[in-house]
Amino acid sequence: MQVCVPTRGDGGLDADVSHHFGRAPTYTVYDTETGSVEVHDNDSDHRGGSGSPPETVADTGADALVCVHVGARASDQFHAMDFPIYCGADGTVREAVQRFQDDDLERELPGEDNCRDDHDHDGHGHNHEHDGGDKQ
Repeated sequence: MQVCVPTRGDGGLDADVSHHFGRAPTYTVYDTETGSVEVHDNDSDHRGGSGSPPETVADTGADALVCVHVGARASDQFHAMDFPIYCGADGTVREAVQRFQDDDLERELPGEDNCRDDHDHDGHGHNHEHDGGDKQ
């Protein structure tokens, strides 16, 4: 299985997990069967590109998202694509993937909101300082 983790900086196994899924500079995709790692730039509309962040993640070829949390709109988009979301990850990608493999993350199912953050994304009335500068 290939899992996608929103990452800070240049991505990779030792990169920190981004706390703001849509604004992560990179997405690190880890293949749990082969151990291979690919890093994809986040070129979604949330970072000035085209397409939504969930579409960008799906385009990486990943089978699931491992993250801290997601916003309501992203969650709804992932569920519409039948794309699984696992939340509660933190630390480095390596640590997040290990927690995923240990079944130590919470999966959000359609109709639930346990992975959603508490930001006001509709009005964009929030700051992004809680993630230490994902807007690189």
